[in-house]
Amino acid sequence: MVPHQAWTHQDGQLLAQLPNAIRELLDCTTLVIVSNRGPVEFHQTSDGDFVTKRGTGGVITAMSAAARYAEAIWVACAMTSADRLKAEEMRRRGEPFLDLPDLPGFRLRFVVPDPSAYQGYYNRIANPLLWFLQHYLWDTPRAPDIDYRTWQAWHEGYVVVNRLFAEEVVAAAAAVPREPIILLQDYHLYLVPAFIRELRPDLLLHHFVHIPWPDQDYWRLLPLVMRRAICEGLLANDIVGFQTPRHARSFLNTVDANLPDAEVDYRRREVAYRGRITRVRVYPISIDPELVRAVANSEDARRHEEHLQAYRNEFTIVRVDRAEPSKNVVRGFLAYDRLLEAHPELIGRVNFLAFLVPTRMEVAEYINYLDEINAVVGRINAKYANAAEVEGIHWQPVHLFVGDDYPRALAAMRFYDVLLVNAIFDGMNLVAKEGALLNERNGVLILSEGAGAYQQLGQWALTVSPTDIEGTAQALWRGLTMPEAERAWRAEQLRRHVLEHDLRRWLIDQLQDIADLRAERAPHRVAAPS
Repeated sequence: MVPHQAWTHQDGQLLAQLPNAIRELLDCTTLVIVSNRGPVEFHQTSDGDFVTKRGTGGVITAMSAAARYAEAIWVACAMTSADRLKAEEMRRRGEPFLDLPDLPGFRLRFVVPDPSAYQGYYNRIANPLLWFLQHYLWDTPRAPDIDYRTWQAWHEGYVVVNRLFAEEVVAAAAAVPREPIILLQDYHLYLVPAFIRELRPDLLLHHFVHIPWPDQDYWRLLPLVMRRAICEGLLANDIVGFQTPRHARSFLNTVDANLPDAEVDYRRREVAYRGRITRVRVYPISIDPELVRAVANSEDARRHEEHLQAYRNEFTIVRVDRAEPSKNVVRGFLAYDRLLEAHPELIGRVNFLAFLVPTRMEVAEYINYLDEINAVVGRINAKYANAAEVEGIHWQPVHLFVGDDYPRALAAMRFYDVLLVNAIFDGMNLVAKEGALLNERNGVLILSEGAGAYQQLGQWALTVSPTDIEGTAQALWRGLTMPEAERAWRAEQLRRHVLEHDLRRWLIDQLQDIADLRAERAPHRVAAPS
């Protein structure tokens, strides 16, 4: 994650470069960003002092960019005991928002659910149920089992916490002097828009879904009550955004299949439902090249780069991922094993460096998957250690780096010969874009068709199917042996596309659609309740 930066003179220059309609929008509105996790977490020291830790994750990185253009309110869950203490202190004083001195441009308002409600909302419904469903990860003959505990988590967790979010958003909207624009984020909050509409039908709601939207048939793994509630929640928005045209069309299909009263216009990407028009749009998320390069050129990253020199070889394969099932890490290692079997001449000449970030360690499926990763790496290293000894060399084929160290990961991206991104399904996958930006060796990108980034970058990458171990092994061989002229051309096209389609463009496209919609409604806006 790129840390949020303080407001600079350059940010003012960026604001001046925005289209007139967006500048006018930001001059008279307040952005209210709503997500499960906020931009910071509070922690208490042994002395009782409060310290802040920057939030992590793609949503935080993406939405932090908004504060470079406008004052922003952030509504998020209290994640720590210190967060809860801060929320209690804020409300005791009657303060609607918490100022964040370390993050100029942001003010924070906490949602404080009961711990048992949060457990059901997050650890049973959002993760793993919705996350696994939307990444096609369920082993459907065996899972999921929608039992009474799932329904309890839905009613007493997901529904309850989504309603709490709606109440805090409405309170935040009432406390700002300018017109609020609500920017909801991701799958944790699918029901929030409908609950907001009950309280403030006048608010302009925009919801961006950062993860894939699967085919409507796969949604039938959820009971009709749940999937209808999710569709109705999203259709309470004015605009719903997705990463790719495929995801947007799948959403329209899902609405068509589950809400008989909805009128779906596929050509215009609009849905008419219960007197409201919802626009369905596509906003491929990206990176901020300036900030990514700043971290990659930092002293910390340079130290890592020097240290990692010892792990490079004649050929170097790199992957950077969260250690979770949708990233398909185990099959990537199996493909590498197959590469070495098919091309024993590579023994001792190629290293695979994997930088993996543990995530959601409170969910059993994630713990088990990390165990699988460690097991397959151990087997490969043991297998080829013996082969290397026969050749009289000391060689470890796989080097596993586990931990959340963003500068180290960026340092590794500078020197790969092949970057492997073989996710099963991804909303986007920003690693593919970061690697394309930073690599200095005309490295080849191997990209799964299931990654959202494939829609933009696939024509310059080597394509693999996520389950095709043999095909991925062949792609690794082709990437390592590709002629230099072809490598250079592909790398240049990737880099150019990432620079032209950056995070700023992702944000501006959304703000432009909001500004256009607001302008259309200007003569007959719904009045706020008195």
